[in-house]
Amino acid sequence: MKTKRMRVPAGILALCGSVLAMLSTVASAAALQPYVLAYSTDAALQAETDAVVGKLTGAGFEVIGQYSPYDGTVVIGVTSDALKQAAAATEMGGFAAAEHVALTSVNGAVQVSYLNPPYMAAAYRLKTDLADVAAAMTAALGAEKTFGTEKGRDADDLQKFHYMVGMEYFDDTYKLGSYDSYEDAVKAVEANLEKNVGGAAKVYRVDVPGKQQTVFGVSRAKVGDERANDRHIMQDVVDASFDIKTSAYLPYQMMVNGKDVVALHMRFRMAVWHPDLTMVTFGKLMSSPGAIQELLDEVAGGDAKKDFSF
Repeated sequence: MKTKRMRVPAGILALCGSVLAMLSTVASAAALQPYVLAYSTDAALQAETDAVVGKLTGAGFEVIGQYSPYDGTVVIGVTSDALKQAAAATEMGGFAAAEHVALTSVNGAVQVSYLNPPYMAAAYRLKTDLADVAAAMTAALGAEKTFGTEKGRDADDLQKFHYMVGMEYFDDTYKLGSYDSYEDAVKAVEANLEKNVGGAAKVYRVDVPGKQQTVFGVSRAKVGDERANDRHIMQDVVDASFDIKTSAYLPYQMMVNGKDVVALHMRFRMAVWHPDLTMVTFGKLMSSPGAIQELLDEVAGGDAKKDFSF
């Protein structure tokens, strides 16, 4: 007995095709990448750094600091009213008060990249997706492509991200110290960064408006312990896995939140900005989370319990 085939009208086929295309577009849009490659150039690193600073300030961003974590790389910290307002709207939003722009020399070219604002917004649990900041960054520097993971991450998943069972979430921070007042805490961190305690130095400072919250970008370029050193962690280990370098991950941040000094745990921060890294790579940084905690604790003037395992 022959089975009759149902003929689907062309109009319905076209509609189905449109729906599938729309769903595919939505799925693609929902998959966020950690970083944006603005462009690559064969210009000299210093000349391009000056050009990027000019583009950022011309677009209304405030350049709050820059440093070279290792040869061939410059990272610029910027902020804006939009970033600070978004940071002020959530309890731990200060970690998103600064955007990082990196210039990295790779095989004779300079890669200009930055943290992807919507990815940061989701990972740091903001109440906004920072679409306005993303548009401003694109207008200032461009957005050739996003990168950092094979398939991207959904915003909802990023808000509850942790790399694996037993590893920290966004709010599982290093507790680095506590003071009698917010002002005392800020003074202590400023003074210790000025004195280069542990080899650390200040890259930038952002005060979150309307809150007792200040975030510091911390250089670890001259930290003697390689387990906490910028070059060893990023250039020698992590970025060995990437053709387009993820230098905008730097600098590390610590934050005064009221009377307390805190920082994102490395097992969260490294993983959320590099979610495809293998356990083999993480294994090379086995003792870095504890070494970073020890360094930042020294900068904070605290006496935190150390956790030396990845």
